[in-house]
Amino acid sequence: MWPPAIVTEKGILLLYNGKNREDGNGDKRFPLGTYSAGQLLLSKDNPYQVKERLDVPFFYPRESFEKSGQYKDGTVFIKGLVFFKNKWYLYYGCADSKVGVAIYDPTKKTPGDPIQ
Repeated sequence: MWPPAIVTEKGILLLYNGKNREDGNGDKRFPLGTYSAGQLLLSKDNPYQVKERLDVPFFYPRESFEKSGQYKDGTVFIKGLVFFKNKWYLYYGCADSKVGVAIYDPTKKTPGDPIQ
């Protein structure tokens, strides 16, 4: 289970969970087996048509509590998304040992998070 899809002007936004491959063909920037979150934009007219997809996770384990517990490689597993008082609240599981919330305020500009 993940957050529900969101209908936007540009299409249907789907947030999803994914695991970095463990067979040597995964993303070398992340530990093997890391769980992170991605984004997919689907056509409103044809939801089977992918319009855009991020090629790197938008949300991935960075904090120590996201890299401890059952999954030492790191886990952020998104579960719920709420828009409340002009902010987005993304609820997620951390390494199967804690629950967290990430907050996004669309009115505040922040620098991007370059993945190296």
